[in-house]
Amino acid sequence: MLSKFLRRRQDNSSEKNVDMTPMLDIVFILLIFFIVTTSFTKENGLQLNRPSTSPNPCLENCPKPMLLSINAEDIVTMDNRIIDAESISANLQAKLADDPRSGLIIKIHNNASNQALLTAVDQAKSVGISRPTVSRW
Repeated sequence: MLSKFLRRRQDNSSEKNVDMTPMLDIVFILLIFFIVTTSFTKENGLQLNRPSTSPNPCLENCPKPMLLSINAEDIVTMDNRIIDAESISANLQAKLADDPRSGLIIKIHNNASNQALLTAVDQAKSVGISRPTVSRW
């Protein structure tokens, strides 16, 4: 009886071995199938306009902008000279006579009043500067 049990056990151990060759064949066939049927498409990205390497002609011929500064005490300066708030338009008109393409940058302190800024913008518009640039410091 013991010999029957041992023999049966040896027979069962041989049945548990699985041949992996057919499964590997199928895996490689599937791999080849997916590689062949894959469509390769070009990814579309952002179209950017890169700046050219040629020198910018505006750097030499562009007008230098006028700078008008308003400090915390609402004192207006132009070209490092203190000017009266009512004479801003006269000073801008004189500068525009030299170069009519020149722009205006109004540099205003954070503690300056809004009225000083509005006065400067109104006087700039009165001489023909429609869109002055405003920056804070």
